[in-house]
Amino acid sequence: MTYPELDQPVSLDHLERMTDCFGLIQHANYSLPDLRTGYTTDDNARALVVVLKHHRLYGDKLSRELAYRYLAFLMYAQTPEGQFHNFVSYDRTPIDALGSEDAFGRAFWALAHVLANPIERGLADPAERMLHEALPWIEKLEHPRSKAYCLTGLHGWACSSRGDVLRAQQLARPLADYLVRRYHEHSRPGWDWILPEFTYANAALPEALFRAHQLLGDDCYLAVAARSMDFLVAKTSISDTLAVVGNREWLQPDGDAAPALYDQQPIEAGLVVETSWAGYEATGEAKYLRRAQRALEWFFGRNLAGLSLYDPETGGCFDALMEGGVNQNRGAESTVCLLLARLVMVEARQRLADKTLMGESIEEPGLLPAKVQSAEPSAQAASGQALARQ
Repeated sequence: MTYPELDQPVSLDHLERMTDCFGLIQHANYSLPDLRTGYTTDDNARALVVVLKHHRLYGDKLSRELAYRYLAFLMYAQTPEGQFHNFVSYDRTPIDALGSEDAFGRAFWALAHVLANPIERGLADPAERMLHEALPWIEKLEHPRSKAYCLTGLHGWACSSRGDVLRAQQLARPLADYLVRRYHEHSRPGWDWILPEFTYANAALPEALFRAHQLLGDDCYLAVAARSMDFLVAKTSISDTLAVVGNREWLQPDGDAAPALYDQQPIEAGLVVETSWAGYEATGEAKYLRRAQRALEWFFGRNLAGLSLYDPETGGCFDALMEGGVNQNRGAESTVCLLLARLVMVEARQRLADKTLMGESIEEPGLLPAKVQSAEPSAQAASGQALARQ
């Protein structure tokens, strides 16, 4: 089956609709921003990565303006000590004493992305200062996903022109070693996973280890990343259809237990796209390209219900795939996850096209753009290859 929507430019219409002069609103009521729910660092950090990628690919004015807005939100949310609030009310008052470690990790990842994909100094200069203020807290993190987000961010920082490779490696190795220890602690026959259960944002863990391998060159990180990602894909596939772990019940290693089928969340499919692309960059193996494409198509109807979560009328993404249909709300997280997945694959297709223009062969020519627009490699090619070599 083909999905014509994937050949269309990536629209930021709904993201713009969900954003006011302060930042991205957390939830939606149908397609309207639910102002009562305020803002989160989680969402604004991910939105910042989205618009940076969008600007890199399309060079549009809107993505540049939104990048300033989301970075300003992160600056507002950062505490004087360098940590972050997560929840901010609509009247711009932080409503938590301190945000979660996950929010910190996503904020750090986004700041690193600003430096790795700079639009201009007006963004890079404050992002660099904020990143340096956050660095001391990385060593104090306790939770696996926050460590994973920071590990992925450290890889991005090291690849940037402003990165400190040695410092990034020093901070990254304990994080990667922690994830490997957790894998050896919990893995056993029939359970080849890093933690004792599948919960949320599962693919973020192997993604971090793929990036750790690129940053540190240690094959044990690559081995655990590959094995755990293979296991995640096997456990969340039904007849070559992605069926991500639903949030009704987490999956634990209990005999032949299967993941809850509903309610499936866009964040899970989006992270499979990102992690699969990281796996391809780390290994060059075509299976990761196929996985990334399949996960992207989950959003457009290649799922158990055969329903598209993409709303072409608004450009938003429905919040969940439910047993009886889709959740009709189109909130920040779902929309940002769809946009990020699409942009990762647009960038991937461009890099694959660049490879063919430079005489390299690829194993998945079906992922190439229908028409290569230029006889010269794109500007993204050089930076993409530099990233892959790290």
